[in-house]
Amino acid sequence: MNLDINSISIYAQQFGSLIIAVLGLVVFSKRENPILILGFYGVNSVFFEVVNELTNFRSNIVGDLYTLAEALILLYFFYTLFSSLWSKKFIISIGILYCVLYFVLMLGDWQVTHSAIRMLRDLILIVCSILYFYFLMTNMPTTTITGYSMFWIVAAFIFFFAGTFVLSLSLDYLMNVLNDDMFYLWTARNYFRFFFCLVVSYGLWLDLRLVKMNQRVEY
Repeated sequence: MNLDINSISIYAQQFGSLIIAVLGLVVFSKRENPILILGFYGVNSVFFEVVNELTNFRSNIVGDLYTLAEALILLYFFYTLFSSLWSKKFIISIGILYCVLYFVLMLGDWQVTHSAIRMLRDLILIVCSILYFYFLMTNMPTTTITGYSMFWIVAAFIFFFAGTFVLSLSLDYLMNVLNDDMFYLWTARNYFRFFFCLVVSYGLWLDLRLVKMNQRVEY
């Protein structure tokens, strides 16, 4: 079977999502809620990626639905991370706002790629990531922070969604003005997501290692 660089990039990001699912859900009963949510996020990503491959829709409805699912799952992830009441209310508020704007922007036009819903998702997740990163930097010793799983996970969120925000911002221009078929751009984006998955997986591995160490201490 001959594979081009785009096909390889698709399988690479699917493999990355699968790693997240496995590392987030193994030893299920011993993991904390944010880690389990990331495991479900990996499962959800694999599901949508496989559906997109099998259906091969000419419309972008699968990608548009995945954008909504991704935003809500990761907002719930941050909801479980934040401990203060105001931060939880903030997450709920922007989640509701995003859902309203999503359906307003999508209403009556589900057949095209909507850059606005992706741009809003990216922006929201960047803000949540920066807020939590600020919490980490102000509440944890800087000498040990790189050994903390959430440092790597949230750092990956910041860099990945900052990168995709630029793509989302220029998506309409690239598709409608330049008539770009997006082949090389989406290929690069897939590889970018694969490396994002690897960094998140490293954070999940750190958490899993801690869980196994604690299990050995218990026995």
